[in-house]
Amino acid sequence: MSSAASTPRRKPRQARSLVTVEAIFQAVRQIVATQGEAGLTSNRIAEVAGVSIGSLYQYFPSKEAILAAMLDRHCENVMLELDAVLARAEQEQWPLEQQVRQYVRRYLAAFAAGNTAERALARLSWQIDYRAAMLVAVRGTSERLALSLQRLAQREGAGPLTPSQLFVLTRAFMGAVRAASLEQSPMLGSTELEDALVQLSHAFLLPPAPLSAFSGESAPQGR
Repeated sequence: MSSAASTPRRKPRQARSLVTVEAIFQAVRQIVATQGEAGLTSNRIAEVAGVSIGSLYQYFPSKEAILAAMLDRHCENVMLELDAVLARAEQEQWPLEQQVRQYVRRYLAAFAAGNTAERALARLSWQIDYRAAMLVAVRGTSERLALSLQRLAQREGAGPLTPSQLFVLTRAFMGAVRAASLEQSPMLGSTELEDALVQLSHAFLLPPAPLSAFSGESAPQGR
């Protein structure tokens, strides 16, 4: 499907339009919760939302466009929450492990975990995230995550991460969460997955130890 087919046709501005869009979003949640992903069609969404199919198409050309709009709003809200977590961590001087763990926990809850319906919506959202229209949102989320992790690294004296390090860390982080969601991994909601993501972040954020610390030997002297 082209990016044009997954882009909202018009942005709601009036109160009535906002109510209609919210009814459409709520219908998606209700259908996924009661009928599963297979029951999610444009006609069914319009029926549950109490609008005509023509009215629905005035705002969204497809169910993918509805999901994209829902995900866009969700991402913005989650990023604000994550920013608040980091602001609180800085104010209260949380240790690095606590900061990273709270960040990881909130990210997992937002994009992979939750109840059955929330997990299904997360899977549907991840399925469209590499279409052209969604790449901007994914990159934007990655940039916000990178900035947050960069601040954590600098507080711990690790120095600024390189662009390559930031790219690898953010994509590995998001890729692991995406895979767990799409594969409906039994690790979702487990402390093991959370621990692994915390360890991944630590590997980049903590100041690097000398190679001799891993080998147990003194670093070789130059000739």
